[in-house]
Amino acid sequence: MVEIGRKVKILYTAQLEGGTVLDSSDHHGGDPMEFVIGGGQVMPGLDKAVRDMVPHEKRSVAVPATDAYGEYKESLVEAIPAADFPGVEDLPVGGYIMLSLPDKRVRAKVVSVEDGLVTLDFNHEHSGKTILFDIELVEVFGETGSAVENEQHAENCGCGCQKLKEQLSANEAV
Repeated sequence: MVEIGRKVKILYTAQLEGGTVLDSSDHHGGDPMEFVIGGGQVMPGLDKAVRDMVPHEKRSVAVPATDAYGEYKESLVEAIPAADFPGVEDLPVGGYIMLSLPDKRVRAKVVSVEDGLVTLDFNHEHSGKTILFDIELVEVFGETGSAVENEQHAENCGCGCQKLKEQLSANEAV
């Protein structure tokens, strides 16, 4: 098992149940993906699967929608007056657009443009779907000492790790 807080490298392929490949290490030049276990950098189901592995182990896992992109929610489908969209006639029905909201940008699927309304779906395009992963745990960083002691951040990176390392060193000196 991999301890929470450890940085790992994995080779992977993610696909839908029908076989459509969503992403893989091959799409990134064959380079492993790095992330911190429990750091919220990958979907919870992938994080949990890797946490339960040992270095150099290969595993295939099915990550249910709840631990991947979430369940499909009808409440995230909204009809908005077409008058609110400049160039409404150019909206890509069946395609995706980016919307700028006051505090963020969001991606939405244009479901339809009819009867003076634009229907948008704000669900992730893979919500409600199981994601299949083939994973190889290539490396676990810092197999000795604590995860904090083995962090490989730049000095004064701002994440607080240096301060925590100093506190740990001070506690050991006591």
